[in-house]
Amino acid sequence: TEYAVLAIGHSARDTFEMLFEKGVILQQKPFSMGVRVEHKAKEINKSQYGKFASKLPAADYKLNAKDASGRGVYTFCMCPGGYVVNASSEEGLLCTNGMSYSKRDGENSNSAVLVSIYPEDFTSHSPLAGVELQREIERKAFEAGGKDYCAPVETVASFIKGSDNKIRSVKPTIKPGYNLTKIEKIFPEFINNGLKAGLTAFAGRLAAFNAEDAVLTASETRSSSPVRILRNEKGESVSIKGLYPCGEGAGYAGGIVSAAVDGIKCGEAVIENG
Repeated sequence: TEYAVLAIGHSARDTFEMLFEKGVILQQKPFSMGVRVEHKAKEINKSQYGKFASKLPAADYKLNAKDASGRGVYTFCMCPGGYVVNASSEEGLLCTNGMSYSKRDGENSNSAVLVSIYPEDFTSHSPLAGVELQREIERKAFEAGGKDYCAPVETVASFIKGSDNKIRSVKPTIKPGYNLTKIEKIFPEFINNGLKAGLTAFAGRLAAFNAEDAVLTASETRSSSPVRILRNEKGESVSIKGLYPCGEGAGYAGGIVSAAVDGIKCGEAVIENG
């Protein structure tokens, strides 16, 4: 074909590997990893709405902070009245995501809490080093969860203060189940430090984050693509004429809306160049 739009997702690892083997120029890219945090939805609603909590739809939030080193920590993909879901896509690896049904009436609300990761954090110069870091974390999460696709879970109090790791009022929602463990062993030190700093800072901004029985589920590794497929000013791959890398998997978007916008730009580029 004369023109091919390559609009792969941020987890298309087999395609990244194929492109790399074919000599398409790829580049390391910053992304983020962390955990899912679950609170009682009614506590989030109360924190956001006060006395009007019972009269308004399930509340959401968006929070960000920096750890002592200046590394960013933020909430992402907040799911009001939602569920933590298993999003594993490779055998022997475990990653999570979040979702809400249309009524947003689940008992818990959840969000990713993510720590920024940069190419200097990678252990090699390979364009696929970020993918390998994701896999390393997901492998440890799989093992910590019991090697049966149950997820590793820990309370906030246990993670931050070393308190007893016991489920109380907040019940983890992930399927097929969970294993109480120390999730600190899953992540490198800089991610653990960032998570602790972020959760502590968020507790000062949103009262619900003071709940010590809130639960953390590992691991959230797929916030955005760890790879960028290099393209020129015409929107084409710098390696193959007529190949248009597009959207989140190509490393030019960070969510549904920005991926859609990049798709429009890519379509316009194909028209203009044709």
